[in-house]
Amino acid sequence: MKKLVLLFLLFISFFAFSKTIHISSEYVEPTENLITYQGNVVVFIDSDNFGLKTNSMQIKKIQNKWIDLSATSTVQITFENGTLEGENLKYNIETQLGSIENASLTILDAQSSETIYINCDNLVFDLNNNYFTGTSNKNQVNIIKGAINAKSDKFIYDRENGELILEGNVELIDNEKDIKMKASKIVIDTQNNNMKGEKVQIEIVVE
Repeated sequence: MKKLVLLFLLFISFFAFSKTIHISSEYVEPTENLITYQGNVVVFIDSDNFGLKTNSMQIKKIQNKWIDLSATSTVQITFENGTLEGENLKYNIETQLGSIENASLTILDAQSSETIYINCDNLVFDLNNNYFTGTSNKNQVNIIKGAINAKSDKFIYDRENGELILEGNVELIDNEKDIKMKASKIVIDTQNNNMKGEKVQIEIVVE
């Protein structure tokens, strides 16, 4: 009976905002405005190329749409050109806006085709617009892109426009250019790794 109810709810969700959501789990408990999933939860949304794996998840109905997804356990997310891992996920299925804690982001840069790796405590992401921003409370944000290794208090990554912004106690090493930089802010053009900085201290290695 629960399976029939679940299929009906997903059918309603499909017509609410034109997305098909495939979900499997070991246990499901649907109510009028909340569906709870437990054990080996797997989610896939075809139109968004969005996949999710977790152990515990809930989807809440907002304004008659099943769009408010949350998971307190560890989650693994796949999306177009990237992956994301972390905890305490909150995600809007309709807008593709979300937030996650203790995040590890791996994404292929659109302009340079280099893979970017980012670790931070708090990440806010917009998968529809390929826009990511994050901060760290204890340890600094860690960023790796090709020959660049950097740390900062905050980052903004605009994948479509090819811009990576680092702010707050920035420390950056560019092994290709043989430079080390400390700054309050650095803006990186991801296509060619050209940089602009504010309040910069720079160390150049001359062999």
